[in-house]
Amino acid sequence: FGSRLVLARLVVGVFVSHPSTTNPSQKVTMGRMYGKGKGIARSALPYKRTPPTWVKMKPEDVTDHICKLAKKGLTPSQIGVTLRDSFGVPQVRGITGAKILRILKGNGLAPSLPEDLYFLIKKAVSMRKHLDKNRKDKDSKFRLILVESRIHRLARYYRRVKSLPATWKYVSATASALVA
Repeated sequence: FGSRLVLARLVVGVFVSHPSTTNPSQKVTMGRMYGKGKGIARSALPYKRTPPTWVKMKPEDVTDHICKLAKKGLTPSQIGVTLRDSFGVPQVRGITGAKILRILKGNGLAPSLPEDLYFLIKKAVSMRKHLDKNRKDKDSKFRLILVESRIHRLARYYRRVKSLPATWKYVSATASALVA
């Protein structure tokens, strides 16, 4: 019965295709606020939350490795990459039940600044240093404004969720001391 209905619509000329089957160039996706990208590509975590059977490390061993790597000065994401590549740990949370940053906070090894904010400040400091040498670089000046607005927005979020003190403020003059 369904195929007859489709045929009838095709004969009459009323058939309207489903939105997902339309031309991909007509598909409207949300763009980035500070970039050209419109992609939605991302990795997908496994559905099962239990660790895979091939993982032989115990949660205590993973926690010890995380603490050792943090004491060496690695950031939480670098710790995750090292654990994945060198020790065969697919997801720390699946094995230990806690994320890397929570483990670091529990052991008093968490960074004072959140990682994403730290790297944005680092980028702004290097852009400012570039602008001191190249005053006519208008594009770089514009990009610095975008980076600093991202810093202000992220800082506002982290103050709201109490990851940063309520009095914390980004000041470009003292920013180089934060990332030194």
